[in-house]
Amino acid sequence: MSAAPGDETESFADILPGMLTAVGGWLNVAARRISWLPPDGRGLLPVQGYILRDSGSWLMIDTGLAIHWPLIAEGIRHTLEGSAERRLITTRREQDCMINLPAILGEFGVREVLYAGVLNPLDFFEGVEESDAAARIEATAGLRAVRIAPGVVTPVGRMRLEVLRVELRLLATNWFYEGRTRSLFTSDAFAFLARPAGAWSPGVSRRRAPGEAPMRAEEAALYLSAKMDWLIGIDPEPIIRDLDRIQADRAIDRICPGFGCVIEGSEAVREAFDCVRAALRLLAARPRRPWRFPENLASAALLDERA
Repeated sequence: MSAAPGDETESFADILPGMLTAVGGWLNVAARRISWLPPDGRGLLPVQGYILRDSGSWLMIDTGLAIHWPLIAEGIRHTLEGSAERRLITTRREQDCMINLPAILGEFGVREVLYAGVLNPLDFFEGVEESDAAARIEATAGLRAVRIAPGVVTPVGRMRLEVLRVELRLLATNWFYEGRTRSLFTSDAFAFLARPAGAWSPGVSRRRAPGEAPMRAEEAALYLSAKMDWLIGIDPEPIIRDLDRIQADRAIDRICPGFGCVIEGSEAVREAFDCVRAALRLLAARPRRPWRFPENLASAALLDERA
């Protein structure tokens, strides 16, 4: 499908026309019981990957959810014109970032998969995707999996994508920063801005524009604790200092999370950082429940001791 620059559809939003596009769908938070969403959450939550384009170079960051594949494929088609080099990178080795990788490799001529850290994303499909996924990946002529370490900068045309290892994360998660567009890609952090519940319509934007209602630390804490319950009752200051450093060292005009609205504008970015700092302190003040050995495992352990 074609759209005028700056248009937004159910499947994509041109964040920076010709340079940065978000592709994906929406979840009704209250209607779906998903482990990484808060049980008390409400509203429509955008879930997306991002595509950077410049000078014939095309790079997708994360692949979105399987349930949204038709929308993601439509959004990808919107961005392909003029792209000769097509690559993909993921922020995390989890299904909401990687599940559509085989389909993207098979349909859109992607020939290189970048991964940060020690976990090769192609290993993910051995036990999670369809039985023929590994064979289809291996059969893709010229496909390469390339490791890039945190701190490395990889070019996307004239753009430069920097790999960041951060403290606000679960397991092997990386953020990315692109300096030409001043965009910070934060994976499952800053992922708390939903739209009011109701049927999706073209008037519902996945971008949180400057001047909208203030962000609430309580809402940020709700989403953070659903995905990262280890934040409850901890000393938050090392994480806050890391956020301070990221913010001080880079000019950031937008935050692009894997789920939740894109946060647009330098003032909104500052508000979002302050909101997350406040949310971390709220979670730190909550008492941490003592861990209890699960009853079925406790019984098994007792039997082992008696044996």
